[in-house]
Formats: sequence, C-alpha cells, structure tokens
Amino acid sequence: MMRGMNCLLIEDQTIFLDLLASLLKSFPEIESVAKADCVKTAEAISERQAFDLAIVDLILPDGDGCNLATTLVQRHPQIQLIVLSGSAQEFICPSHLQHSIRGVIDKADAFEALRNCLNSIIKPAHQTLTERQKEIYALIGEGKSNKEIAQQLGSAPSTVETHRKAIAQRLNLSGAELIRAAALNQQHQNIKS
Repeated sequence: MMRGMNCLLIEDQTIFLDLLASLLKSFPEIESVAKADCVKTAEAISERQAFDLAIVDLILPDGDGCNLATTLVQRHPQIQLIVLSGSAQEFICPSHLQHSIRGVIDKADAFEALRNCLNSIIKPAHQTLTERQKEIYALIGEGKSNKEIAQQLGSAPSTVETHRKAIAQRLNLSGAELIRAAALNQQHQNIKS
C-alpha cells in the first residue's frame, strides 16, 4: 500500500490558508497538511518533517516565496511544488526550480486550478472508480443511506453495500472515513457548480 503524501501549505492570508488546507484534506491520498503563514514558520516545519508537495505563495510577509521554494527543494529533492500568485502570468520560473514546479496558480482562479493541478499530481483514487461506484460515492457524499441509495438507483440494498465495501477498499478508507471523504468531495463538487 502506498503511503499518503505530506503537504506543506504556505500562505499569509489566514482565511485563504484554511480554505486551501480544507481542499487538500479532501484528497484521501494526502496524509497530512502542515500550514505556515510565513517563511520562518515554513522553514522550521520543513526541518522537522519531510514533504512530498508544497504549495507556496510567492509574496510572504517575511521573505520571498521563490527563495523558500529553493530551500524546500534543497531539503527535500523529490518535493513537487505548486506556486500561488496574485499575478501568475508574470511569474518567470527560475531554471533551478523547473523540475520541481508542477503548476503556477493565479489566486483569482485558485480553487478550480489548484484542484486540477492536484489531480494531475495525485491521481485521486476516487477517479479510478467505476461509473456506478462514482454514482454511489456521490450519493454517500450527499448523506444518503444504503437503503436510500438503493431506492434512488433501483438496486437492492445488498448490491449498494457490496459497492460501498468495494469503494472503501479501493480508497483504503474505513466506513466513517469513506463518508467524510465522500462528503468533502461532494462539497467541492458543489462549490464548482
């Protein structure tokens, strides 16, 4: 079984930081999300923990996000980076970071663009479900019981339970974790609509 990814999120606007962390936590493949609101905090956290992914704001109150990205790559050579910027179209990627930066996201488009970028990096397990499993996963996310799902789909409750177990196994989640992940996924789908 593959271990989950550890992510470091660096953003100085607290509300945006918390919203982005919520989005990241909706991916079952992400094991942990550490948050920092400045360079100093991010550097301290990255000394104590290894990270697979970092989302870095370019303009931070105590320094430059690009310099921080360089430090993160030096400490964690395999780290993948996503750059956040209020003016992403003006960002020029330094040559020494080209192999690590997987996306540059404009804050104006942050959620949809970040979700797409994360999907390309993480390949969420819920995207590997069959069409019927995706349908059931979405209904679980809406808070429906097996009986309600069975009625809506015209299936037997035992068939829905079999699908539910297969979904939980494929996503490597327990029953309660499955409900939480499905609900978070459904919330993000609703935000997109």
